[in-house]
Amino acid sequence: MVELLVSLLVTVGLVVVGFGVGRARERRHLAELDRREAASPVVVVDVKSPPPGVDAAAGTLVMGEVVIAADYFKSFAAMFRNILGGEVKTYQSMLNRARREAKLRMADQAQAVGADLVVNVRFEWSDVGPRMPSAEIFCYGTAIVSPRS
Repeated sequence: MVELLVSLLVTVGLVVVGFGVGRARERRHLAELDRREAASPVVVVDVKSPPPGVDAAAGTLVMGEVVIAADYFKSFAAMFRNILGGEVKTYQSMLNRARREAKLRMADQAQAVGADLVVNVRFEWSDVGPRMPSAEIFCYGTAIVSPRS
């Protein structure tokens, strides 16, 4: 009986700690993403060809990659959603953060090569965590210098 109680307390404790720490880290990361996106001088567009007057032949491949894992609480909550079926909303913010972070890292690489425009942007992803859900997001595009520069 005591073992069951200890096991239950440990599980509840991990859920509470995971919820608090995970939520705080997620909010801090989202605020940082908002700040970095507002400050980025690189324009990222999701079109297959550059705007008129822009020479993409002189472009450079740029990429950004990130792996973000779900916190323990999200995994615990998603376990119940997987049992019941339906949309697993607890992972949406994780994937959104990963996409935004990968895009910003790609934009940083474009800025480092002197470009101010990235066209033909594509995203790839893979699941890298069999036990703890995590996702790798890979973002790439063609960095070019626009004529207005």
